[in-house]
Amino acid sequence: MVVTQRAYEKDETEKRQKTSLTIEMKDLGPIAGGKITMRPLTLFVGPNNSGKSYAAMLIHSLFELHAPHALITRGEHSTPEYFRFFFSEYFDIPSLDEELSELKQRIDTMKKGEELEIPTENLIKKISKEMYEKGLSNVIFRSYACPLKELIRVGKKSFSLKISYNSHSIHLEYDRNKLKIKKYSQPYNKIRIRIAEMPTNRFEIEGKENETLIEIDSKLKEENKKIIFSELKDIIKASCVINILENFVIPCYYLPASRAGILQSYKALAAAVVKKAPFVGMEKPEIPKFSGVIADFISQILTLTEWEGPFYELAQECERELIKGKIVIKKSDYRLPEIHYRFQETEIPLHRTSSTVSELAPLFLYLKYVAKPRSVLVIEEPEAHLHPENQRILAKFLVKLIRKGVNIIITTHSDYLIEQLSSFILLSQVSPEKRVSKYGYTEEDFLNPDEVAAYVFNHDKQSDGYKISEIEITEEDGISQKEHMRIIEALYEETLKLRKDVTSET
Repeated sequence: MVVTQRAYEKDETEKRQKTSLTIEMKDLGPIAGGKITMRPLTLFVGPNNSGKSYAAMLIHSLFELHAPHALITRGEHSTPEYFRFFFSEYFDIPSLDEELSELKQRIDTMKKGEELEIPTENLIKKISKEMYEKGLSNVIFRSYACPLKELIRVGKKSFSLKISYNSHSIHLEYDRNKLKIKKYSQPYNKIRIRIAEMPTNRFEIEGKENETLIEIDSKLKEENKKIIFSELKDIIKASCVINILENFVIPCYYLPASRAGILQSYKALAAAVVKKAPFVGMEKPEIPKFSGVIADFISQILTLTEWEGPFYELAQECERELIKGKIVIKKSDYRLPEIHYRFQETEIPLHRTSSTVSELAPLFLYLKYVAKPRSVLVIEEPEAHLHPENQRILAKFLVKLIRKGVNIIITTHSDYLIEQLSSFILLSQVSPEKRVSKYGYTEEDFLNPDEVAAYVFNHDKQSDGYKISEIEITEEDGISQKEHMRIIEALYEETLKLRKDVTSET
C-alpha cells in the first residue's frame, strides 16, 4: 500500500531557495582553473576525463558539508538537548566554550533593563575554521574516496578553492597535507542579551534580520543560572552557525554515471557487506571501495520509503512518455526493496529490462520518493542509452522540475539535449498562448536565459590541464554549440575527403 503525503503547498513547491553559489578552482584533478556560478540549470560539457565530474562532486560536497546542520536551522529542533548533541558531534571546540564562559561573570553583574552585545566575529571565525578546514576535508575525502593530496593536479603541489555564496566568501588552499583557510569574509550578525522581567519563561529569543535578541528573566534564582547559561552558550553558538550557513542548507542528490549497473547490483553489494559483518575485528574486511556519491546513492535505494513525494505525479507523467510503463518498488519488513518495471500489468525485474528503462529507473525513483522542493539534483550524463527523441522528452521534464524550484546540474556529451534546452530558452520569447497552440507545450515549458549557465571544459596547451570557460547564452540563439560544431565540421570535412578519394578510385 502506498501512503500519500500531500503536506506541500503549491507556492512552497515552486519557490526556489535563493542561494548564489560561485566556485573558483585551481589545480583540482585534471582542472587547471576556472570559475562556475550555479544557476537553476547548470550544464557541464567537454571531452571525457576533462574534470566535469570533479566539478560536480565538489559542488555536491559543499552542500553535503552543510547537510548535518539543517536541523539546527529549523525551529522545531531548537532544544537544549539537540544543541548539546549537535555541538558535541560537529563543533567540539574547547576554546569556543572558554571564550563563552567568560561571559557568565559579565551577565551575572547585569541588572534589569541592561543590555550586552556579544562580539561574534571570533566565535564565527572559530566555527568556520572547524567547518571548512576539518569538516570540508572529511566530506571531500568521502565524496572522492581518496586522500585530498591525490586530488592535486599532476605536477603541482597544491590546489585551491574560492567559494562565494550570498554575502560570504572563503579562499581555501590544500598544501602540505592540510586544507587551510587563506581568507574569509562575511557579515557578522549581532547578538544582544537583555535582562528583563518575564512572567513565565526563563529566557526568550527574538530573531530579526542580522540580529538576535536574547532576553533573560531578571528573577532567576542562583541555582538556575548555571543551567540557563549552559543553554545560553549553545544558543549563541547556534546563532553563529546559522549566520555562517545563511540559506545554504539545501538538500543535494547525486545520480552518478553507471547508475543502472549500480541499481541492478545493489542487492549483491549489500549481501557482500552483511556476509563480512561477523568477521569485523577478526580479519581485514575486503569490501569494495565506493565514492561517497555512489555510497549515498546505494543507501538511498536501500532506504526508499513508499511515501509519495511532491514530484510523484510529475514522475508518473514522465514514465508514461519515456518508458510506457512505471517503475515500482516493493518493500517488506525483512527483505531489501524489490524494484520492477511494470508494463501492461506485467512486472519485469530490472535486470531483464532495456538499458533505457534501467538507466531512467533511478531518476524516476528519486523524483517519486526522494527529491524535495528547492533541492539540488546532480545528474551525470542523463542522455545515457536514450534515443534522441527520448532525450528531447527528458529535457522537457527537466525544465518542468526547474519551474517547480529544483536546481539541476548536468554533465553531458549530448548535442541533442543541449539543442532541446536551447529551444526552451527561445520559448521564453514566445507568448504562453503560442507555446500551447503552436508548439504543443504547456505555458510553463520555458527557460529564461538568466536561469541557465553552461560551461565547457577544454584542454589548455600552456598549462596541460583543462580550463573551464563559460558558454554564451542568448535569448536569440540559446546555448552556443561551438564545441559540438567544431567536431561536426571536422567530421564533415573528413567525409568530403573520403568521398572524393572513393569516387576517384572507382
